[in-house]
Amino acid sequence: MTDKINMTQATVLHFAEIKPTITTRQPDPEMRIEGAPERETQSRFLAPAFGLSSGTWSAGVGAYRIAMPDSKHEFFHILTGKVAISCDETGAVKHFGPGDTGIIQPGFKGIFRIVEDASKLYVVTDRNMEAD
Repeated sequence: MTDKINMTQATVLHFAEIKPTITTRQPDPEMRIEGAPERETQSRFLAPAFGLSSGTWSAGVGAYRIAMPDSKHEFFHILTGKVAISCDETGAVKHFGPGDTGIIQPGFKGIFRIVEDASKLYVVTDRNMEAD
């Protein structure tokens, strides 16, 4: 496993070779709608100078409110399970399962529902990420 990545060297990285930083938490109580799904995030790549982070995420069944800051995009690809994301503004619900890919745009507000235990690959861009 690679502990430290040299961001000044042009290279190709293999996710499996990057030692992840693992965090486990539940949605904040005020954001919970159904249950308190435990979420594990394995952060595998962080490039603050470019506002970029990526890794994998998994969670148990439940639902909670999400609010994407105006500075962030999230690209995700569902690996396992099923999720449904509903938009507060339009009421539209999008369903995602294994192999499905989606993008959560800046300013999005809605409900993230984990219908079946799920995992995803994610890439987040954040214009306001602070560089080291």
